[in-house]
Amino acid sequence: MSKTIIGVCDDQRVSALILQEQIASLKSELNGIHWEIRVFTSPFKMLEEVKDLSILFLDIEMPELDGIEAGERVRELNPSCKIILATSRIDRFKDGFRIHALRFITKPYDRDEIRDALCASLDMSVGEHTVEMFLNRVCYKVKEKDIKYIRAFNGYVEIIAGKGVYRKDTSLDALEETLDKRLFCRIHRQYLVNLKYVDSYKKDSVTIKNETLPISKRRQTDFMCQYTEYDLNYRLGG
Repeated sequence: MSKTIIGVCDDQRVSALILQEQIASLKSELNGIHWEIRVFTSPFKMLEEVKDLSILFLDIEMPELDGIEAGERVRELNPSCKIILATSRIDRFKDGFRIHALRFITKPYDRDEIRDALCASLDMSVGEHTVEMFLNRVCYKVKEKDIKYIRAFNGYVEIIAGKGVYRKDTSLDALEETLDKRLFCRIHRQYLVNLKYVDSYKKDSVTIKNETLPISKRRQTDFMCQYTEYDLNYRLGG
């Protein structure tokens, strides 16, 4: 299952665990996001695993290695990692521009501030995970955001992405569980669509690149709710 791996790096273990707990408490509010939280009390240990991280909450004041210097090394090793700086010193916010920090949060931690920073980071990550699939017996890794829709058959699925039609030996139910629920919507027992590519829709169908796909009656309300949420929150980022 694809996961967003979130790092928390703070040399003060109690502070790191408090932040971990605050992040974990937000999971129910961010439905559909699969994540794992890794806590580091040493910036050097964090740097050993930084290539795995999608998001990093990074304390600035660390005697072993200053957070800004650690952030510069993060940028070298994993340029796409979203850095959220944590500090009790507002005067150090300007230092964050050196490492292109996405957000700042202040100590003591505020849950709303953490949620806003996390949501901003996750919005930038919509559809960035990859899915392994096959075309002419060659394995490809395709980003979720590049998948238009998926069609189920007996024992396998066809994945329409770019100009290709790929195959994956799995059920549609199993694949659906691994995909970003902000982006994909089940419209029929046989079809899973990427909301990014929905050009138009009617009560009982959607159109994607001149192809019309059915929406089953029992899924019509769910589709409308999910499409509206996507259109309001993620369309511009797509």
